[in-house]
Amino acid sequence: MSDKELKKHLRQYLQQEPKHQKLSDAKELDSANSNAKLEETVRLCTEIMREGKAAKQSEEEPRIGFGQYLSDIFRFEGVSIFGLQAAALFILCAVIYKSAGNPSYIPAFMPLFVLAVMPAIFKCQYYGMSEIEAATRASGSQIVLAKLILVGAADLICMTFFVSFEVYLQNSYREIGRIILYCMVPYLVCMVSMLRLLRLSRKENMQICMTISLGSCVCWGILAKTLPWLYDTSAFGIWIVAFLFFAAFFVKEIYFIITVRKEGKMYGIIS
Repeated sequence: MSDKELKKHLRQYLQQEPKHQKLSDAKELDSANSNAKLEETVRLCTEIMREGKAAKQSEEEPRIGFGQYLSDIFRFEGVSIFGLQAAALFILCAVIYKSAGNPSYIPAFMPLFVLAVMPAIFKCQYYGMSEIEAATRASGSQIVLAKLILVGAADLICMTFFVSFEVYLQNSYREIGRIILYCMVPYLVCMVSMLRLLRLSRKENMQICMTISLGSCVCWGILAKTLPWLYDTSAFGIWIVAFLFFAAFFVKEIYFIITVRKEGKMYGIIS
């Protein structure tokens, strides 16, 4: 039954007027006819609603894949993510070059890479748009995962370039293992802190995470001055243990994001 036919039935029903209102028998007959027509109208409306629902369910809604969605995130956030990471890399290379390639200063500047991605990661929470983001077609965890993939790619490129630059300054490959640990341990500490704060879904978390990252820079710098043994070969095991500890937390958090992304949930207490 089409909408035109339904309108025709309704129009015929509304245009009819009772002609025998004075006779009780006529009233009863007219009332019975009205009830029958009303039931017929309801039945026709129900059929139309069922047909429309079945037609809607039969249509396949087109959806883009995660690769295409990642490309869209790169188009909107790629400049800010890669641009700020390049700025952090330039600062780190300049400081290391002035310090004649001293690896003890590397951990003090690695949190800058985490600090550089905060505007893109915390943008929605900072502007109070988490609830609106939750109502979009892509879940909050999917958005976070896409941004983290872009951040990871940018950091991998930057750290590879920096390690190569440090090896070039030292003109030796003997310290490459320590250099990688000096890069990764402070970075993982700040990344784990950022992800844990991101799950709280509060507006103030961006300022808290910035304070933690800047404070981490200061702490690693002080340790390089006051505890030089921490950077000696004898303390190599400490760096390995710290790397494995924070790497385990980081992998666990990424696995959690992937899990909630498959379920279409937000990443944070809002879920």
